[in-house]
Amino acid sequence: MIITYDGRDFCGWQRQKNANSIQESLEDKLSFLLKENIKCTASGRTDAKVSAYFQPVHFDCNTNFDMEKIKNSLNALLPNSIKVLSIKQTDLHARFSAKKKTYLYKMYLSNIDLPLFSDALRIDPNIDVGKMKKFAKLLCGRHDFLGFRASNAQNESTERTIYNVKLKKNGLYLYFYITGNGFLYKMVRNIVGTMLQVGMNRINLKELKKSLFSTFKSTHTAPAEFLYLLQVNYS
Repeated sequence: MIITYDGRDFCGWQRQKNANSIQESLEDKLSFLLKENIKCTASGRTDAKVSAYFQPVHFDCNTNFDMEKIKNSLNALLPNSIKVLSIKQTDLHARFSAKKKTYLYKMYLSNIDLPLFSDALRIDPNIDVGKMKKFAKLLCGRHDFLGFRASNAQNESTERTIYNVKLKKNGLYLYFYITGNGFLYKMVRNIVGTMLQVGMNRINLKELKKSLFSTFKSTHTAPAEFLYLLQVNYS
């Protein structure tokens, strides 16, 4: 399945006790419709309040069903903040078969909160976007991103490959795109937080460049509700 969701009202993808998750909503409705216990696996576990334009999910089942009918039934039962875009049969594993993932972080330039920009983080319009772009370029390639991992995260390896990074201005919006083979827990939000500190001249870019993938430790995490899983590629 390809699903899309507004994650701001959820504790994240993963099912948790006493919290509302994307996984729980999807599994419960699928189990009801297919009359068997369905377990869903996503391409990645988005954090609390993180949204997805394009989230691949797979599940195994013993029931034959009309995919279009199940899609329509799911969309009728699911909350308005979760929708199924498509369903098809596949041999791919939603998580382990993924080759690239692209995240989008939305910001806008303004001195005041603007009601029609609630999907983005407000930032100072005087921020140095040029310095932010220079910082972003440093991320491309294969590096040890230990300094951008959440302190309470546990990963066997902290090396990741970043294929492309782009900071694009569109009117008041400032969009940050990052594509990699995978991301550590809170890695993208820590990158954005650090980039904003660079743009506000609170972190010296020259000094940061020397220690970025050695001794640097990010201490600024951008809010989760403006982060979006944009695309997942399997080839």
